[in-house]
Amino acid sequence: MAKIMLFIDGTWLYANTARLSEVFGRAEYRLDFGKLPRVLAEEVGSQLGVTGVDVVRTYLFASIASNHDPLDRDLVGRRQDFFDMLKEEYHYEVEVYPVDYMGKRLRRVDRDPADAFEPKETCVDISLATSMLYLAAIPYAYDIAIAVLGDQDFKPVLQHVRRLGKRVAIASIKDSCTWDYVDPRDEARVKDFDIIWLDDLLSELELKYDPHYLPCASPNHKGPREVYTKFHPRKGQKFYCDDCREERSRQQEAQRQAQLTAAGSGEAAPEVGATRRGVVKVLIKGKGYGFLQSDDGLNYYFHFSALQGSISFDDLAVGEKLDFVVKEQAGPSVNGSAERVRRVQ
Repeated sequence: MAKIMLFIDGTWLYANTARLSEVFGRAEYRLDFGKLPRVLAEEVGSQLGVTGVDVVRTYLFASIASNHDPLDRDLVGRRQDFFDMLKEEYHYEVEVYPVDYMGKRLRRVDRDPADAFEPKETCVDISLATSMLYLAAIPYAYDIAIAVLGDQDFKPVLQHVRRLGKRVAIASIKDSCTWDYVDPRDEARVKDFDIIWLDDLLSELELKYDPHYLPCASPNHKGPREVYTKFHPRKGQKFYCDDCREERSRQQEAQRQAQLTAAGSGEAAPEVGATRRGVVKVLIKGKGYGFLQSDDGLNYYFHFSALQGSISFDDLAVGEKLDFVVKEQAGPSVNGSAERVRRVQ
């Protein structure tokens, strides 16, 4: 049975998602990464004339923003959650490299038009190429590499992988693929199969949320616990129905309002530049950020780059008292952000 490994240029694929949406005729087409390895392997098997192929590993190479504007922390968090999901749910090997945004917004439209800043992605392409070539040199690691990409930069590694006796299949997107991979004569000698177009497999690869019944995990749930929903929780994730989540949001908002009233802070939030004191409420060690809760009950995001003095992010503990300066205002239902975070003197 032929052993297959997938090597996915995640940055390229993410950048061309809009192209897939356009072809599919739906504004927000979503690719099912759980189906992707199987569908592409079946395409290769069809060209080989066999029904049995074994996907032994799937690698995805991508980048993630670091040192970005706090306003984009939710977007970056969702991207990190996506990478975690690929590893936990589908057993992908995910290699992610940081891109320094120097405190700026992620989207160009959110920055000053006069700002010529361009984020510089590093390591993604070379990491994919190195992994593909390294594994090709290991006896019996794989027989066929499926490369999901479109950039011309990968031409040398595809050629060398074939010189090591491995077969190469290329899966790409029309109008987002270099001619060297499309060329039916294969003058560049980069592939052993007809190119596989994701454009032609969109129906098979579409992420669909079929409705089904799930038990609501809220202890305050009212009515039958089994609820009809399209939500598919991740492994170990609890499901809460819409009514219970809305009720929880109302309770949290009421708690925040009560905290403000009890602390005598019903007035405007502290101004930007004001010095505050609070405690560490949450630490996300693996991502380098956390949240502080000030003495008046407001919550402030902080990045490890905001720490000053001898303080180290790795040494911080939940509940530790810190002084900080308000960088962005917080409100009853909105987190602000902090800078110049120091230990209490």
